[in-house]
Amino acid sequence: MSKLLILLFMTSIAFAQTPRVLVVGDSWAQLQIDNNTHNQVFSDNGFPNLVIHTISDSVSEDGRQASDWAIPAQLQIILDAINNNPEIDTVQLTIGGNDFLNAWNINMTPMQEQALQSQIQTDLTTIVDAVLAQRSNIQVILSFYDYPNFEDTIGGLFGQTCNNLLTDMGVPTTNQLNTAATTFEQIYGQIAMNDPRVFHVSHFGLMQAFFGFPNDGIAPGVIMPPGDLNRPSPIQAMRDFTFTRDCFHLTPQGYEYLVQNTFDGYFNNRFNNLFKNGFE
Repeated sequence: MSKLLILLFMTSIAFAQTPRVLVVGDSWAQLQIDNNTHNQVFSDNGFPNLVIHTISDSVSEDGRQASDWAIPAQLQIILDAINNNPEIDTVQLTIGGNDFLNAWNINMTPMQEQALQSQIQTDLTTIVDAVLAQRSNIQVILSFYDYPNFEDTIGGLFGQTCNNLLTDMGVPTTNQLNTAATTFEQIYGQIAMNDPRVFHVSHFGLMQAFFGFPNDGIAPGVIMPPGDLNRPSPIQAMRDFTFTRDCFHLTPQGYEYLVQNTFDGYFNNRFNNLFKNGFE
């Protein structure tokens, strides 16, 4: 084979897109898919040939809870996606936020809060174990959330949804909500400690670090992860609906920072190891 043909062959391999990543979860997962965030971040970091699977939108859906996906019939949708697409070897789980927001309340007793934590952890473990059981080469990356913003988003007509959600939680302070969220994440992160094929990257404080608080004279990079529990994510990081800002979801740029953090903490090493091992 001539050197030219070899070069063309190697180039075609290098740029052939291989959808090895399946993103599973809720609206945070869905928005990352809708924004094409993973594919852009992978490309920016030198892996334009590795992309998320095009079926990701069938296993990521607004409003979904871990308890939904843990139901056998729904769980089978994820397993079918994996089994019907043998090239998938990495599954990102972004799930559990709705379980927390819909059930947690500052008036909960410690026993009630522990029961909620345990239930979400059980549901997550059910999903993780089922995914790992499909193939020995599959890994799971747990990628959760950053702090919400219920300080700048609850005013006026368009902030009513966020205001209602805050009221349902018993109107916690920012510190109370952030503290509870980080505590819950630490418990879910223990799932990664129990299996060498499960990994966890935390994002708390990331928006505070990248956006800063310009209205308070705090520049980006002054507050670093895990951030200030007394502050929400900056309003500039929250999804913009023109008339209002979302209290929980991020802008496309915010999700880009978040997926880049996941890349730095997991995907970079995962992809390099895949190349070294011949995708075994």
